[in-house]
Amino acid sequence: MSVQGVDKWLGLSTNQIHSRQLKFISPEYGIRAGVISIITRALRKNNTLKINLQQIFFDADGWAEDKESYRLNMISKGFNEAFVVNVMNKNEMKILINFIINHEMGATEYNKLTNKTTTIEKGLDMAYNYVLSDEYSLKDLVN
Repeated sequence: MSVQGVDKWLGLSTNQIHSRQLKFISPEYGIRAGVISIITRALRKNNTLKINLQQIFFDADGWAEDKESYRLNMISKGFNEAFVVNVMNKNEMKILINFIINHEMGATEYNKLTNKTTTIEKGLDMAYNYVLSDEYSLKDLVN
């Protein structure tokens, strides 16, 4: 899962090839960072553990660099901007993470991946363990 920024995430590769596009030592760490970012975004924007796709991708500070491409792909997969995700619901997050990874990689490359379910679940578990820990500054809002 693609993560942008300059934060010092757990699992960052020592070999960063882009100034803002972060590279991780394994996909699970990238998913972990992405999920933590989505949880934090929900808490900061809504003061709740729910967020819609408009807020993730299309707001002025949204993540979609090519908003039209994301919008068309979203519609083709049966979603719309109002689709709400409970960020602490693992099943809902698996759907979202699969959508993001599929969009970022493209369907052909995405379909070549093996162990998608295991990889995504491990990344989600790593993220959930962090946001429920004392290390996460917004932990009190998660419980």
